Order: sequence, then structure tokens, then C-alpha cells
Amino acid sequence: MIALDDAAWAAPWRGVSVGQKVLLSLGLVATALTAPVWPTTILVAISAVTLALGFAKIPPRTLALAFTAPFAFILIGSISVGIQLGSSPDNAIWHWWILSISHESIAAGLTVFARSVSATLSVLLLATTTPMVDLLAWFRKLGLPAVLVEVASLTYRLLFVLLDSFLTLHQAQAARLGDAPMGKGARRRQIQNYSTLVGSLMTRSWSRAERLSEGLEARGIDGDLVTLVHQPPFSKKWVFGTLGLIAGIWLVAICFTLI
Repeated sequence: MIALDDAAWAAPWRGVSVGQKVLLSLGLVATALTAPVWPTTILVAISAVTLALGFAKIPPRTLALAFTAPFAFILIGSISVGIQLGSSPDNAIWHWWILSISHESIAAGLTVFARSVSATLSVLLLATTTPMVDLLAWFRKLGLPAVLVEVASLTYRLLFVLLDSFLTLHQAQAARLGDAPMGKGARRRQIQNYSTLVGSLMTRSWSRAERLSEGLEARGIDGDLVTLVHQPPFSKKWVFGTLGLIAGIWLVAICFTLI
């Protein structure tokens, strides 16, 4: 999470309007989900990775780490689609008890995998180039209810507080060798130590949230916590480039289908 936030703040696309980046990301997502799967998904994935690494200058390791967790869910979901549950079809190429695999199920699993990977990379293009502060300010500008924006903003900020508290507690526990006990029953004591750490973390987080609420009340702040944000100028070249990229992918996909 910290790597994504740092990459978004340091990216050259920090000076690009949030709406334009949302147009690019959602345009690629919509193309990946609605256009013919081959070769659309490949083109969308290549475009998203090229834009992120080549133009937005996102470190490859950051993009890879951000993609690791979604990829695991995509892989598990695709495998579950590829394996049929129930009576075995006549054209099954493999079956065991109530499980079977056919050419249709494999094709469905590959379709889910390809569309999910390309769409996820398109979303990560927005996540790695747009700080959450800018995104929340953009939502506020669109007229999203202020309460929802405020809750999302506080939750996002408290996540960093939670992470900082966890690291502090873990370092203190490691200094006392609490994370690597030795002797008989070491595993049981290690689990107990980690459960104690989690309990202390929850208690400290609740205490910090209470102090934050009391501080806001003491200052008489009962409205929105509006912050100043950078508002880049609107660029027609960006919009035309985005529409041209999406139109080009659609054109190649349609031509490939007709061949």
C-alpha cells in the first residue's frame, strides 16, 4: 500500500487531470470486458503495462507487487470456471466423480482469466498514478455525498496509522524475541504472542480514533475536512489520444474476428 501511494505521488502523471486518467483506465477496462476476447485482452494488457512502465514511469517491482494478490484470486477463479461440477458431459476430456473438464469449460476459464488480467492491469494503471487524495477530491467535485467521501478519506488515513502501529509493536516484540520463541511449545507461544500483538493493535487503533474524534470536537469541526488539492489543466490531446487508443484496439479486434 505504501509503495502504491509513493509511486502515485512521484509519477509524472501526477500533473494529469484525474478525470482524464479515469477515462483512460475505465475505457481500457470496458474494452477488455466487452470487446472480442482475442486479441483484445492481450492488446489491453500490453497497453496498460506499457503506459504504466514506459510513460508513467512506475517501477516494475511496484506494479508486480500490486498485481500479485489480484492475480492469485484471478487464477483460482479461472480454474474453478474451467472445472465443471455435476454430471460429466459427453465431450468431456477428463472426469472424476462429479468433476469434469471439457473444451468449453477450458475456453470459459481462459476467457475469464484473460479478461480479468487485462481489466486488473487497467485499474492498476489508475491506482499507481493517482494518489487517493486526488481521487477523493475528484469524487467530491463530481457531487458524491460528502459523508461518503469523508468516511473514505478517514479510513484511508487510518490505514497508515494502523500499519505504523503494527510495525512499531512488531519491532518491539522482535527485540524481545517474541516473534521467535524457543524451547518446548514454541509454536504455541508464537501464536499467543501474535494474538496479543493483534489485540494490542486493535486497542491502540480504537484509542487513536477516539482521540481524533475528541480533537475534532474540541476544535468545533463538524463539517467536511476539505484539503487543498492540485488541479491540473484539461488536455484535449490526452482525451483524443485515449479515444484513439481504445478505437484502435476495437478496430484490430473486429478485423481479427472477421478474418
